Amino acid sequence: MQSRQYYATTIFVYLATLAYVLLRWDSIPDPIPVHFDGAGNPDRYEPKSFLAATALIWIGAVLSVAVAFCVPPRSLVRRTADVPPTSPIPFSEANAKRVELLTDKTATFVAQTILGMSVCTCLSVLSSTNLAPSGWLMPAVWIVFTIGVVVLAIALAVNTGKQILVLPTDEAEQTRNEYFRYTVGMGFYSEPQDPAPIAVFPSNPSKLQINTAHEHARRYLWRMGIGLVTSLAVCIVFAAIM
Repeated sequence: MQSRQYYATTIFVYLATLAYVLLRWDSIPDPIPVHFDGAGNPDRYEPKSFLAATALIWIGAVLSVAVAFCVPPRSLVRRTADVPPTSPIPFSEANAKRVELLTDKTATFVAQTILGMSVCTCLSVLSSTNLAPSGWLMPAVWIVFTIGVVVLAIALAVNTGKQILVLPTDEAEQTRNEYFRYTVGMGFYSEPQDPAPIAVFPSNPSKLQINTAHEHARRYLWRMGIGLVTSLAVCIVFAAIM
């Protein structure tokens, strides 16, 4: 499936769970358990209300959007910046294709993770509202989810690394590799002479590097930051009113 299909499925999971909770409203106990110990047993309750019953749905939805905002868009790869003709760093079509491969793989992995998180969150909602088996369900689904994410991440790293290595190079990329030969890169770099807003370095060809010297890259970072801060603020608000 494409990333958009995963996102569409995620939206369906949240909406279907919300609809099911409302349809089974009379079956939800009062008070509602809102906190659980390590064994999955409730240890704190809140009076039955729409917010108490559906809080996890809203928190999960906001976190899903925030995580999706962190994915670098594929279109960013070719939004090059104007650099002086004397720049020693050319734009490389081969390097751009490697970056596009990485962004596609990353987007798919993140979309799959978000879908898995939505399923776990919604099962937790059904468990806490007594609409699904409680106790063992919540810790079990989150353990399975965590293991699944780790397995997917390892598979992504291995498969993507192999695919990147077999892509052909070009003269421009060889020039870039010579320039960035000793640049380690921690996910970000600032090079105004590089026309590419996002690239990969020869020292770590399986890792995306964002060029913060260019406007398009900074816009993406601002979008990511706003998404993360907003999600944190929403979680704090829910924690304060629950």
